[in-house]
Amino acid sequence: MTTSRTSSPKLPWNPGVRLFMQVPFTVKALLVTVLLVLPLLGLLVWQAQGQYRAAMEDHQDAVRDHVRVAHKVIEWAHERERKGELSREQAQTAAKGAIARMRYGNGNAEYFWINDQKPVMVMHPVKPELDGKDMSDFKDPNGLAVFRRFAEVAASQGEGFVPYQWPKPGADKPQDKVSYVMAFAPWGWVIGSGVYADDLRAQFLSSLWRAAAVVVMALAINLL
Repeated sequence: MTTSRTSSPKLPWNPGVRLFMQVPFTVKALLVTVLLVLPLLGLLVWQAQGQYRAAMEDHQDAVRDHVRVAHKVIEWAHERERKGELSREQAQTAAKGAIARMRYGNGNAEYFWINDQKPVMVMHPVKPELDGKDMSDFKDPNGLAVFRRFAEVAASQGEGFVPYQWPKPGADKPQDKVSYVMAFAPWGWVIGSGVYADDLRAQFLSSLWRAAAVVVMALAINLL
């Protein structure tokens, strides 16, 4: 009479599967959770980057629209000069005074300045000590001759965006900024305004931290 023996179940032949089956349950749960969470984290990061790009585009569009409104103020003053109601000096003084007081957005960082094509600073409301100064040799920390670039874009395109770095009120060093400049040919002026990128970057990083918090919570729940 043949005695039957119960044999142990054979482990799968794949070494990776065998290794996975031999590790403790907690480790298995951790691996599965990570595999589930990583795609979610990638999606959240991708969404945050999309929101950052969209917010920057919205801010740039808003700056362009605001500069075009301020440009209308110069056109108004020039029209009064053309009609003989004001001398050129009076018209330019009126335009500079009105634009120096104009603000948009929050705080004092959203202002307009005017330089000419040389480029000499015509009016800067935040740094009035620059008024009348030749800004040809002024460069940002990356070596860009900022005001020469403003004049070049205004002369070649009429209007356009210029990225650079500039001191921000309340900040200890120059910040990334994108400005929109627009030429006013009758007076040889260039009017511009810009948006700082650090505020939007802070919002982007905040979104990433929130996403990371969600991932950590999901991981913790799955490991309980």
